[in-house]
Amino acid sequence: AISATGLLLIAIGTGGIKPCVAAFGGEQFHLPDQKDLLIHFFSIFYFTINLGGFVGMILTPIMRKWVSCFGDDTCYALGFGFPAMLMLLSILLFVMGKRYYKLKIPKQNVLVEFMSCATKLSHWLDHAEGDFSQKLIKDMKVVCSMLLLYTPLPIFWSLFDQQGSRWTFQASHMNGNVLGTQIVPDQMQVINPGLVLILIPIFDRVFYPCFAKFHLMQNSLHRMAIGGIIAGLAFFSAGILELVLETTYTHLPNKNYAAINVINTLPCDLRITNPFNGEQKLGSTKIYKFNDILAHNSTAYTLVVEAPLQCRHIKFQQHKFSLQVVCLELQVDTVVIGINSQNKVVGYLTDPIDFQKSISGAPRVRIAYIKGADNLHNVTVSLRGTSGMQDVYYVDSKPKTHLATSAYMELPQGIYECIISSKENRHLYEKSFHLGLGGVYSLIIRESDTGIEVNNIPPENIQGVKTFSCQTNPSNLIPNRNSSSFKFVKLFTLSSPNSVNILWLIPQYFLISVAEIMFGIAGLEFSFTQAPKCMKTVAIAGWYLSVAVGNFLVIIITQLNLFRSQAYEFFLFAVLIVADMMLFMEMASNYKFAQLEIDSSTLIADEKVLLIDHDSDCDYRKDYGER
Repeated sequence: AISATGLLLIAIGTGGIKPCVAAFGGEQFHLPDQKDLLIHFFSIFYFTINLGGFVGMILTPIMRKWVSCFGDDTCYALGFGFPAMLMLLSILLFVMGKRYYKLKIPKQNVLVEFMSCATKLSHWLDHAEGDFSQKLIKDMKVVCSMLLLYTPLPIFWSLFDQQGSRWTFQASHMNGNVLGTQIVPDQMQVINPGLVLILIPIFDRVFYPCFAKFHLMQNSLHRMAIGGIIAGLAFFSAGILELVLETTYTHLPNKNYAAINVINTLPCDLRITNPFNGEQKLGSTKIYKFNDILAHNSTAYTLVVEAPLQCRHIKFQQHKFSLQVVCLELQVDTVVIGINSQNKVVGYLTDPIDFQKSISGAPRVRIAYIKGADNLHNVTVSLRGTSGMQDVYYVDSKPKTHLATSAYMELPQGIYECIISSKENRHLYEKSFHLGLGGVYSLIIRESDTGIEVNNIPPENIQGVKTFSCQTNPSNLIPNRNSSSFKFVKLFTLSSPNSVNILWLIPQYFLISVAEIMFGIAGLEFSFTQAPKCMKTVAIAGWYLSVAVGNFLVIIITQLNLFRSQAYEFFLFAVLIVADMMLFMEMASNYKFAQLEIDSSTLIADEKVLLIDHDSDCDYRKDYGER
């Protein structure tokens, strides 16, 4: 409830301030004498917006990480409190400069007049004559023609605002290692405001003057159209990159399908009789994945697992069993084959596997621990990183099925020591392994029932699921007579670590930044210069309304889930924006630009300050008196 209240207050505050800020800044210029300065103002205005975003994106994570509060290692509250204090300071500075501002105070609420006139129409604006002034009707016609031009614009904003969602998710599937420094996916969002800060002066002072010599992009509508097409190129680039990334993704079930992983922890080969391919051989310490299993809602399948009577020097009391697996649509189940205390071959069904990479890009690892007959108590599995990071899993002493499974843990990438301890012995077992950025892992541990030593398991890549062993680190291994308490310790890679470097995102960020400069600045300039003197805030409010509609469109399109491939969705957005800009250019070709209205305010020579108390030009009642 508190979060919802905060979001509501942000929406109210943003909706109130955004249309007024740009209009207020534009009103400080004396037109048409200062027309060129007005155009530069919108570039500077947009520059300051992105400067604030750029600084905030850098400082907020740093403060959150290095400052602790309320007993926590981090301070998320500071990430909200610090901007709030800066906002209060900015309001104070703004109020202190009031005497230097040119103030226009309308005699009535223009937005209310606008809505009153619009809602009273029986057909169109001319039918409001008699009830409303001619000037109000004339100005509304101009604003309505502008709002009509804004109707294709939400498509652009639906693309632009995906930087914080779709593109960040894309970055979480990429390798952020750049010259030994680790870049996390969220940090890539800094690129956009950073590039905008660099490119605004270049466009303002170099590109636009050069284009003007060839009579190109001389008005704001042309710039907006070109900017929209460049946004399409950005999403085409994102789609190409996503196609490359998809080659590194783990195969997941499609709709109406499921999958089953079978892991063999025994030192001998197994034979699995199944309804999918008839019979499948599964080698010792191997994994096999049955893909694309039909599963309409839920479907039960029976697997018959058979081991040889003599498995090395283990003689099974029961070497064959059957297991029913209920497959749910889109789900991946895992069966771990082991041995129980009666020397019977058994299978344990773990919780469904989650192949999803973390949003932060950090590795995710889950521990599956199979208890034996050694009667170990209070077993803990510690994953200790070289950076000092440590996560501990406390094994359930009495799991219902002799299988205890941890939740997925997100850890920083790097080398980790796997230390297994118990109440009876501090260090039962220790090995080291590497967790790669973006990888999803499952660490399978099985206690020994027969005193067999830990298997020496070589790296492998079977059926699209990579595995590698926890290689022994001789310098760190602590000798212990109970080290044979575990006969199987192996790390399986369910989703491969990210391999495509995160810097390949820069081309699409560069293109979307260029598009933002051409589209966003030109749009604000058009909204202010073309709107009637008394309705500039209304026109700019319509401009920002297109941004909100764009966000709403993103929600609709993504919820439709039209494509399984994210790349195809990116291509869809690219085609949509190009078609949308073609429509926009056709509409813009019929638009007649209005001349800038002469500013009736005067310049006070002594103080060089433009002052006005009430704007009589905005009195829409004077033609017919008070209603």
